[in-house]
Amino acid sequence: MQTVLTKQPRRSVRRATRAYCHAVGYSDFEEIGDMALDLSPRGMLVACDVPAAIGEEVVVSFMVPGADILWLDAEAEVARIIHGYRHGDPGYCVGLRFTYLERSSRDELLTRLAGRPPPIPQRRPGSMSTVGSRVERVSAQPIVSVFSAPRRPPLGMFTV
Repeated sequence: MQTVLTKQPRRSVRRATRAYCHAVGYSDFEEIGDMALDLSPRGMLVACDVPAAIGEEVVVSFMVPGADILWLDAEAEVARIIHGYRHGDPGYCVGLRFTYLERSSRDELLTRLAGRPPPIPQRRPGSMSTVGSRVERVSAQPIVSVFSAPRRPPLGMFTV
């Protein structure tokens, strides 16, 4: 059985901002990371020191960029893991999806992130047809040369 991978559009734009944070596992309260690499009202990318698992519940407290210091608290789950093997990856990181963030905190975060640029893509985005498949380069060679010697008509055809 073949599964089709489809990309879902992002619900909010990530913003490239470094922010101090304390992300700890909900079950054992072990700190998994202390630096947010990008941030959005729906989640964040955290540089990690210890391994994490997809679906793991995390409690995160982070400092919001702005003129005055403001710390927000949220509950999140690990939605993505970046192992740091590819060229351009920032290292071992986890993408957190906020499962609980108060509406007033989300509005304040959205206001403070306005005007900040999105992160620069490190790789070229794949098209929908190449997601999950391997792309190979094929060198094209002509089947018939256009500038060859004059051709005779095929047998069975009349000639003038």
